[in-house]
Parts: sequence; C-alpha cells; structure tokens
Amino acid sequence: MYRMAIMSLTITDPTVNKERCMKLALVHDMAECIVGDITPMDNVSKEEKHRREKEYETQSSPEARLVKQFDLLEMILQAHEYEELEETPGRLQEFFDSTEGRFHHPDVIQLVDCLKKERRGHMSGVARATPSGISQDPAMDSAEAPPPPSHTS
Repeated sequence: MYRMAIMSLTITDPTVNKERCMKLALVHDMAECIVGDITPMDNVSKEEKHRREKEYETQSSPEARLVKQFDLLEMILQAHEYEELEETPGRLQEFFDSTEGRFHHPDVIQLVDCLKKERRGHMSGVARATPSGISQDPAMDSAEAPPPPSHTS
C-alpha cells in the first residue's frame, strides 16, 4: 500500500488527482483484511474475486483505474525482488504473465518497461554465468524461498 501511495506521487498526468490516488492506494487492501489476499495459485475465478472485492474493483474513476495499475505494478515489482533475493531469475514468471495487456497509463507503462528491461538483464546475466548457458531449475531451490508476492487483482 505504501509503495503504491509513493507511486502516486510520480504521476505526471495533470488530469489525475494525486491525493486521491494516494488515499485509494492506502485503503485498497482493506478488502483483503476480510476476504484474504487472492493469488493465482488460489484458483479463485475472476468473477468470484471481483464479487469479493467489489468496492475496489468498480474502478469508477481515473484515479481508481490508475491505482489498480499501480497494484499490478507493485505485484510484479515484488516478484522481481523475490527473484533477485533468491537468485532465481524467471521463477515467478506467472506473475508477469498475469499482467500482460493490463497496463494502459503512459507513466505506468514507462515504469513497467524499465522493470522488464532490468529483469531481462538479470535473466540474461544468469544464462551467461552458468557453464552451459542454461540457468538451473529454480524450483529445486524453492524450499527455503520466501512466499511469492501477493496478487491482488
């Protein structure tokens, strides 16, 4: 929530109310206090998830739509951080895949592109660092790995 509120400060779009974005970012996880944090591994249908998080999901304003994109960006940023921490680039690819085509605001797209570029660099660096040029199976090292990032969308 905090990181999403900080992201709100970076927006250059004059048509978006930054203060409202920050407020939405700070309270958007309140629904998860009741319904829990739903991840891709929970096998909860999109319809059921939307029913559970109805208030946040209505996205009836430009600010709500933007904060939703921040939420997705924050999720893949967490995934990238876990991959770096574990030294397992690519292990959490499903989180990145789940966001494809869901970013629309130019400022968010720019941030996502920067993250993807950095991640590609880490992934290609691992491939070059292994003797065969093929990275090891990250699932082999996942027993002590931290939990995957939250997927709140």
